[in-house]
Amino acid sequence: MAHGTWREDSGKFCEGLNMWKDFRKTRMQVLNKVVKEKKVDEKILKLLQKINENPDLVTISSCFGRVVLLSFDVMKTKKTSRFYKKWHRRVNAEEVELAVSAYAGKLPLWFRVEPFILHVAARDMKTAADFLTKMRKTGVRRGGIQGIQKDRVNVEVQGTTALYMPVDVFEGSWNELVRVANRMMELNEKQIRKLIRVKW
Repeated sequence: MAHGTWREDSGKFCEGLNMWKDFRKTRMQVLNKVVKEKKVDEKILKLLQKINENPDLVTISSCFGRVVLLSFDVMKTKKTSRFYKKWHRRVNAEEVELAVSAYAGKLPLWFRVEPFILHVAARDMKTAADFLTKMRKTGVRRGGIQGIQKDRVNVEVQGTTALYMPVDVFEGSWNELVRVANRMMELNEKQIRKLIRVKW
């Protein structure tokens, strides 16, 4: 009986492993396709490649971080939000000011700095826990397990540099605000460079 149980569990393990390998192969094909189409932020690509060197991990989606002008009514559902302008880089005050002055939308406009974000699948709970531990050791503490499926564990992590401000209430200098935003983007990039040095 014990031998039969072992064979059954072993079969399930092999099935799960094959499902993982198929899923990972598909995700890597998707990544290679979007890289060729230049739809991946170049400054986060090296980190994706490093993470994907681990056969028990695969990246699902990512964003390097960005400066954004977003139309959004905080009193309504998330469905009201629309990107008006976004830059995956440091910006200058003039381009932000010009974009704000040209805005003709009806919803309130928000100025945001968003950190990098990663969605990663791990083959099992141990791999997911190890991944999160390594992230936290480098200072990235925002994130956790988002879902558990038969063949994988989904994880989300985010950087720590974020700013959210309604444009309507802002009365200061765009030069100063953009300086802060660009500094946050620099810190975001520094955090990613630190993650690239980790052995995943």
